[in-house]
Amino acid sequence: MKRGRFILLYLTLLVAQIVLCNYFSLSNYVLVSLLPVLILVLPHRMNGIVAMLIAFVSGLTVDFFSTGMLGITSLSLVPVALIRRILMALVFGDEIVTREEETTFGRVGIIKASLIVLISCAIYFLVYIWADSAGTVGFWPAAGRFLLSVIVSTPVCVLVARLLRPE
Repeated sequence: MKRGRFILLYLTLLVAQIVLCNYFSLSNYVLVSLLPVLILVLPHRMNGIVAMLIAFVSGLTVDFFSTGMLGITSLSLVPVALIRRILMALVFGDEIVTREEETTFGRVGIIKASLIVLISCAIYFLVYIWADSAGTVGFWPAAGRFLLSVIVSTPVCVLVARLLRPE
């Protein structure tokens, strides 16, 4: 039952991301994305290749139904899937990763969970903004877009992580 609940919530939040991209654009300088945390909360026992494949398909789905620039979200989401186990080992410790336990806020604490969400959002937006600007935007506007996007998306992603992995 837990697996079915997780898959249903994952797909619902993927649709929510598509709706968010299409209808709730805050500005050109603020991007809100739930996708980094969706990849981050995938089960630990999942192979890295499978996680990257899920990230690629999820990003391509969001691109197809929202932005129209196919591949930019996938390009940004695959690095998050690539380093998620390493990031968890660094922030949570090797014990959780080697025992392949599911992480919840109760086990790791809100500070560590927020830190890993912040780092994954930063990686996602760094690649996304770099690929989106493609050298046509100056450093300071791109840096401002990065900072604003990370500041807005991190609390939203923390709330989504609590929804996907309840205590």
